[in-house]
Amino acid sequence: MNKEKKLMERSYHIPLSMFDHAFRCFQKKYVFPANIIVSIIFLVLAADFIYAAVKDNTNTTAYLLIVLCISMVLIRWYRTFKLRRSVHEALKDVEGDLYDLTVYEDGVVIRTEDAKKPENDEQEEKADNPPDEKEETEAGNGFQQLFPEAPPEDEEKPAPTEITFGTGVKLLEYPEFFMIYLVRANFYVIPKKDFSEEEIRQLSELFAKYR
Repeated sequence: MNKEKKLMERSYHIPLSMFDHAFRCFQKKYVFPANIIVSIIFLVLAADFIYAAVKDNTNTTAYLLIVLCISMVLIRWYRTFKLRRSVHEALKDVEGDLYDLTVYEDGVVIRTEDAKKPENDEQEEKADNPPDEKEETEAGNGFQQLFPEAPPEDEEKPAPTEITFGTGVKLLEYPEFFMIYLVRANFYVIPKKDFSEEEIRQLSELFAKYR
């Protein structure tokens, strides 16, 4: 990625409802077509086995194969919609996260900032876990002043994601957001609500260039 020319920097937040919508769009474009093809194949096979069973109603193998084909179709679609529910539940924990986007001429860098814990939660946590008598005694006799606890190590922040446009990267635009899809890996949502009209125009032109 050529990082000499930076086009823009912007922080953004993805509402859970928007990510749900983006995931549905992703499945409709990349998952549903494969599911439909596989479903047609199994249903054609099932129809062939049904014909065989009609010709010979004692052919138990044909009945088993009919059930197997229909089961494969149902299981595939069930897993598709179950994944949607699982992703929704998993994203509830990171709904408040902020993302920093840096756009270059041939790629982007995305950094994640964890949401800060509300003060009320911190006070409740302290109330649920009051200091024990030993800690209070040590604090009162100067023990902590002589032997202070080591400061907690800072949690490592997630490494930034660098995406270079080209083979294996699909760039999509929808009315409410942009999507960057790393084929067979992951996809990223960039909401338009946090960008100016000029920035949206720049991103649209950039994405169209590599589409």
